[in-house]
Amino acid sequence: MENFTVYNETIDELPIIIDFPHSGTWLPDEVRKKVIPGRLLPNVDWFLPDLYNFLPQNGFTTLQNNVHRYVADPNRSLGMINPKGDYRYEVVYSKTTFDKPIYQKTLSPDEVYQRIETFYNPYHHQLQKLIDHKLEKFEKVYLFDLHSYAEYPHEDVKTDDVVLGNRFDKTSDSKLREFMTEQFNQKGYSVSNNHPFSGGYITPHYGQNPRVESMQIELAYHMYVENRYFGEEELTGVDVGTFTTAKNSLQSIFMELLNYIFSK
Repeated sequence: MENFTVYNETIDELPIIIDFPHSGTWLPDEVRKKVIPGRLLPNVDWFLPDLYNFLPQNGFTTLQNNVHRYVADPNRSLGMINPKGDYRYEVVYSKTTFDKPIYQKTLSPDEVYQRIETFYNPYHHQLQKLIDHKLEKFEKVYLFDLHSYAEYPHEDVKTDDVVLGNRFDKTSDSKLREFMTEQFNQKGYSVSNNHPFSGGYITPHYGQNPRVESMQIELAYHMYVENRYFGEEELTGVDVGTFTTAKNSLQSIFMELLNYIFSK
């Protein structure tokens, strides 16, 4: 399997790029054989490429990661190598998001370096290439970094259905965030402004270019997978009605987004 898939790479009709850095579930053989047998690898952005498949079908340039985020996470800074194994600060995870060791033997620094060279850097080289290509035609390019997340029953903080992250209006215009908030609200979604997710590495890294507006969109699992709490599990299916309703709403929102951008 290829590390990532690119759709509409050279199509220049839309100044928008979509990326799915955590959509992959693939573990290369050399990685899988080192994983503890039976270890669950939860908290993928499950089924997002299927949920948003209308985007590439409608001409949106899309970068889809096929590799599991635990292999090498492109939404982390290269400086994130945590000796205590806290996944929130690791490019190459040593533990799962439920604090369970992933590997039978601790990865060596050389193994971590090789993961970065093989899986992390190529993803960013491709994303930068897509942005550069768009900037040749458009004065401004819009990058939407799409994610999903679970709400757990033990968490003290109540999360909204959608979290829009743009580092508190530093990586995109406040008017764009407010427009997206209004669109989601009209579809019945509750929306949080940059809390608890203000954008990982991708959003601020590419958003520092004054000609790129970047925004992270986090969608709660219960809004598109199934209306329940989620635990330490690998998901294999969705509630069809919930999924279809979400897809229809999201398609309408992104079509309105196009109108908004082209009316500016």
